[in-house]
Amino acid sequence: MVRYNFLVKNATILPSTEVKMSFDNSIQINELYQILQDEFELRKGSFVLFLRSGKKWYSLDKGKVLSNYSLKKELMRIEIKRKVSVDKIRKLRNELTLLQDYELPYGVTNVETMSSEKAKNKIVEAALLFLNEALNNPDEAGFKIPSRGKRNIGFDEEQELVLIGRQMIERQFRSLSSVSTIEQMSILMRLLHDILSRDIHSTKRDIFYMNVNAFKKQAVSDSLIEDLGAMIQATRTSLNVSASSKGIVVGKLQFKEKGDLIDCRAIGSGKAISPNIDDIEDLESDAEFCLVIEKDAIFNRLAEDHFYDYVPSILVTAKGQPDMATRQFLKKINDDLQLPILAIMDADPYGFEIMRVYSVGSKALSFESTHLAVPNIKWLGLLPSDLKPESGFDIPREALIKMTQKDIRRSKLMLEEEFVKRKPKWQEQLEILINTGYKAEIQALNARDPQFITNFYLPQKIETGDFI
Repeated sequence: MVRYNFLVKNATILPSTEVKMSFDNSIQINELYQILQDEFELRKGSFVLFLRSGKKWYSLDKGKVLSNYSLKKELMRIEIKRKVSVDKIRKLRNELTLLQDYELPYGVTNVETMSSEKAKNKIVEAALLFLNEALNNPDEAGFKIPSRGKRNIGFDEEQELVLIGRQMIERQFRSLSSVSTIEQMSILMRLLHDILSRDIHSTKRDIFYMNVNAFKKQAVSDSLIEDLGAMIQATRTSLNVSASSKGIVVGKLQFKEKGDLIDCRAIGSGKAISPNIDDIEDLESDAEFCLVIEKDAIFNRLAEDHFYDYVPSILVTAKGQPDMATRQFLKKINDDLQLPILAIMDADPYGFEIMRVYSVGSKALSFESTHLAVPNIKWLGLLPSDLKPESGFDIPREALIKMTQKDIRRSKLMLEEEFVKRKPKWQEQLEILINTGYKAEIQALNARDPQFITNFYLPQKIETGDFI
């Protein structure tokens, strides 16, 4: 029998209280619960215990003995947290309508995921068609590309996605205004044909530098890659083109990446999301939901606090505007694991816009919306209504930021969008921003306490089902 010293923190109240205590390693965890219930005058069954030994956190199971856990000689921590019911999340999970097979309306351009061989053949077909026109009808020779102009992109109410129509623009060989684009597209097709033939992947940056003199700017080659994908109706992934990924994942998730088993609980600071979604397979999880977080600072706070062990979850961040790889990864979690996706964004117009991209897709990649968007995502916070005194979160006034005229104009424009009109609760939140004149970043919650989001805000929002 060995006696260990602990700093016990009651994190069920603000401000939290701490007491130094010592326990024998032979003590039963259910007995430890009783001791701490009496010491801190806690209501039975209203709390859970977490042990921090070294850099690891352990959820203390009432059926075990303290010696079952890895104990250190130095002072360790035990945190008392409020017990969180996930009944609302489970109800949401049961009600989810997973749109895996979309019934797209007539006249919509949609791309598909295809093998390297099929994508290569599609490029060859497009090149041969162009050459045949150039030989037989040079006045009409060119590439027909789906227009990504505003008039050809719209919100489909049935599928709740931003989609692109079939209005075409023509890049004609004999037109002085488009002859350079024809040359650049031909070069790109040759480069991608070679990449697909080798069955390797390249980043958009790599492709730009493969012929920097022809493309001049990376924005040109990036746009041509999207044009080519829309033209041959193939996803960018099918073209073996990847964008740099900035996404990170941590929590109750395991998967294989290139055959290697990845345990996202074992990587405390998070695992970088692969830019190649095809490398990821065999997802497994016992999480109740996935939480996508706008800010990496908040992601780091929740990861350090092991929030995913406290409330069984997967945590994902794209560190601001979502990149394509993170959106693909989130879509895969939604489809393969059939988990609810909840989001934590800033309570400002930019938070709304990021939320919209995750939910219905972006105009720039409207032809890939069915492969990227998660229409059933729910906005958990930070909601503008959470900033109001009656919310009960008591966010200090000095943590709020005054809306600029640009913010107000942006919010009013969003109120006119079809997507927002379909979501009355989103309208309410935008109107709160406009009427109160104040916005806030997620970090405003830190004004109450550095762990307020972990121990109070998220548990309350999850338990009450306060998401839209």
